Amino acid sequence: MSVSAFEDAIKRAVTADSGRLLAGVTLAAAGSRGRDEPSEPRDYLAAYGTLQPDPASPTVSNATVMWLASCSKLVTAIATLQCVERGLFTLDDPEDADRLLPEWRNPEILTGWTDDDSPILQPAKEKITLRKLLTHTSGVAYDFMHPTLLRWRQSRGEGPLSMQAPITEGFATPLVFEPGSGFAYGGGLDLAGLMVARSNGCTLEVYMRRNVFDVLGMDDTSFYLEHNDIRKRLMPMTCRATPDGPLVDGYGSYVALDATVSPRDEYGGAGLYGTAQDYLKLLKSVLRNDGQLLKSESIEQLFKPCLSHATQASLHQTLSDAMAASIMIPGEPLVGTHGAGEWSHALGGIVALQDSDQGLKAGCMRWGGAPNLKWWMDKKGGTCGMFATQLFPPGEGKHAFLGKLYEKAMAAQLGNIGA
Repeated sequence: MSVSAFEDAIKRAVTADSGRLLAGVTLAAAGSRGRDEPSEPRDYLAAYGTLQPDPASPTVSNATVMWLASCSKLVTAIATLQCVERGLFTLDDPEDADRLLPEWRNPEILTGWTDDDSPILQPAKEKITLRKLLTHTSGVAYDFMHPTLLRWRQSRGEGPLSMQAPITEGFATPLVFEPGSGFAYGGGLDLAGLMVARSNGCTLEVYMRRNVFDVLGMDDTSFYLEHNDIRKRLMPMTCRATPDGPLVDGYGSYVALDATVSPRDEYGGAGLYGTAQDYLKLLKSVLRNDGQLLKSESIEQLFKPCLSHATQASLHQTLSDAMAASIMIPGEPLVGTHGAGEWSHALGGIVALQDSDQGLKAGCMRWGGAPNLKWWMDKKGGTCGMFATQLFPPGEGKHAFLGKLYEKAMAAQLGNIGA
C-alpha cells in the first residue's frame, strides 16, 4: 500500500460525520538507518483529526501528548536491562527479586475456593525472577482483567486496585499460577520498575530522565503531567460507548482509569505520558542499535523469544480470547482460527514467529496501550513505528484495520533502508 492511499484512508476515518472512526491520531515511523541525502526516506511524522469528537475542537499535532499506558512497558524493560548491564541485578537470580521486592518474597497462589466462598491459598514453590516479570510469566496478574482476582478482591470487600493505589498495595494479590508455569498479563513491569528505582536509590522518573529521556531528547515524556507543561497538550479520552455507537468524550465504563491523571505511583507498566514523536526516538535508538541506551547483546536479549513450551501454550490460550487478542495483537486473527499466526514473548514485548501480510517480518516485536496505541519494531524488515490515539474501549474494533494499513504503508515506504 502506498503512503498516499493510507493517508486517504486515515483522513476519511477522522472526518466529522456519524461514521467517524477516530477523533484524531498521531503517527510516527522510521527506517532502520537514516540517510543524509534529501532524496532518501526520512522519518514519517503526521497528525490527523481533532482532540475531541467535536469538529470545532483544536486539531491534533505532533506535539499532542497521549497517556501511553502499556507502551510504558518497553521503556521499563530497557531500564531494567541497563541495570543488568551495570550489575545491579540479574534476569534469572531469584535472590535479586527477593532482595529488591521483599513484599513478594514469599508469595501465595490462589488455587480455588471453599464451599463458603473463602479463597484457597498455597505457598508458591517457585520463585519470581526479573525475566518472569518482564514476560508476564510470574503469576502476577491485573486484578481488573482476571476473574479469579476480581472474586478475591470482592471476598475482601474491595474493588480493583491495580493502577488505583501504590504499586505495593495494588499488586499485593495472590499469584494466579506457579511462577514460570503460565502466562497472564499483569503488573510484572510495575514490579520491575520498583527494582530499578530501589537499586538506584531514586524514583523511576529520575532514573528514566537521566538514563533514557535526556539521552534521547525525549523532553515530552514523563510520569507527571506537570513536566514540561505537557498537561496542556494532553489529548482528552474519547469513547465508543457501544460497538456501533458514535464517538463521545470520556472513558465510558472505564471511568476508573481516569485516576491515571492523578497517579498514585510511578507505574513502570502503564504510567507514562508522551508524544508519538518522542516515542519514535526510543524505537529508533533500539532498532538502529545506536549504543545510546543498550549494548548490542542486550538488544538481542530484548528481542529474543524466551517462553517455554508451556508458557507459550498459555500465551496462545490467552490470544484465543477475543478481548485479550484485540488488545495484544489488534487486527490479527484469534489464535486457533483460520490464518492465525504463532506468537512468543521476549523481554521487550510480544514477538511474531512468522511474516505478516502487512510486510512485517518474523521476529517483529510489538505491544500497545489501552487507549488503542500501538508500536512495532521489525529488525529484519527495517522499520519501527507508533500509532497513537486516545480511544476506549481497549481493542476497539471498528478502527483496527487502520493500524494494519499503516504498518503496510510504512513497510513499503521505509523498509530495509540502506540494505
